Amino acid sequence: MDLVETSVDIWMSWSREKSLLQPLWDSLRLNYTDYLRSPLFPIVLTVSSYFVFCIPFLLCDIMGDKWPWVQQFKIQPSRRPTASALLHCAGVTLYNHVFLVLPASVAQWAWRPPADLPDQAPFLLELIAGAIGNLLLFDLQYFIWHLLHHRIRWLYVTFHAIHHNYSSPFALATQCLGGWELVTVGFWTTLNPVILRCHLFTTWAFMVLHVYVSIEDHCGYDFPWSTSRLIPFGIYGGPSKHDVHHQKPNTNFAPHFSHWDKIFGTHADFSFSSATK
Repeated sequence: MDLVETSVDIWMSWSREKSLLQPLWDSLRLNYTDYLRSPLFPIVLTVSSYFVFCIPFLLCDIMGDKWPWVQQFKIQPSRRPTASALLHCAGVTLYNHVFLVLPASVAQWAWRPPADLPDQAPFLLELIAGAIGNLLLFDLQYFIWHLLHHRIRWLYVTFHAIHHNYSSPFALATQCLGGWELVTVGFWTTLNPVILRCHLFTTWAFMVLHVYVSIEDHCGYDFPWSTSRLIPFGIYGGPSKHDVHHQKPNTNFAPHFSHWDKIFGTHADFSFSSATK
């Protein structure tokens, strides 16, 4: 038994040394340790990712009919965000992050000082599985939260209504949220990798991925390369399904996947909103 355990330990050690992510992880932890351990790093990572990912969709909205090859994929082609709507959503996002997310992150750092960066990088498959696992766990949490905030009028009016100011969603509307909702989403995004015992690199990868798919769900375009088209069997909702939610708010509560809405009878296909096209 000792020989078997020793062999497994040696194999695991060799496997981690050969991780495809090890050179990248070594470069990050050896050259940017102070930045990566800062309580501000997750904020900088997610906020910068948010605005970078929004830019391509924002350009599509601004160019409009000048890019007809893009507009053919617009879910509601007759409706585009106004300049005032874009500025409003950007302002709400920045306000929430400066006055809510930043203080919460600093408080978390004081309560739970950052740990040293591990020497070993995660397996590539470990990173992928961790990111998917976090998305699935968040999907359940937000489905319940979202459903309750639509079913209980006080919760909807007090906390969630601001997100439904726009029945035709667009990228910058993704984080146009009330403070309570943003703090809740941030809490789960931070807590879930701890629950699943993810590597820090996996945690950061999940955060960036989560930002991207959330923007994609709200972007207002259903491109051939959308995540929902790349994942088969209707497992993933995507922008068309979430667009239906903004038009018919009692449907499609899950933020990403489709299974919870199908189980609880709140699922609606895009044809549900075809009259708007």
